[in-house]
Amino acid sequence: ARQQPRGGHRGITLNADRMSLKYVTGLLNSRLLDWYFKRVSTTFHGGYFAANKQFLAQLPVRTVSFADRNDCSRHDCMVGLVQTMLDLHKQLAAARTGHGKTVIQRQIDATDGQIDRLVYKLYGLSNEEIRIVEEAR
Repeated sequence: ARQQPRGGHRGITLNADRMSLKYVTGLLNSRLLDWYFKRVSTTFHGGYFAANKQFLAQLPVRTVSFADRNDCSRHDCMVGLVQTMLDLHKQLAAARTGHGKTVIQRQIDATDGQIDRLVYKLYGLSNEEIRIVEEAR
């Protein structure tokens, strides 16, 4: 992926035609890329991070080899998990009871963990590297 200014705004544009935006969303919202981003970005007063082109360009967005069956499977799994996450957040917003919200939040947390584990696998992290990322939060 790469950033490209569009109408004065900056964002991320995919280079690969078949790579889903949901796949990239999963990567960008993972603990790993959050950890990495916080190390390459500038911190502002109040603990906010600069999310402009010079920092986003440094994020290692893992591309997908659609000729590789395992890569396709991982891509599709990420897309499914992100869709689940989107659906769960809609359910959370619509939940009427404290118990219902708690149950949905637990599902969100579990799905978030699945996404992180998939990202660690995609990037080939060792147990030690995973520990470093997990302890940084």
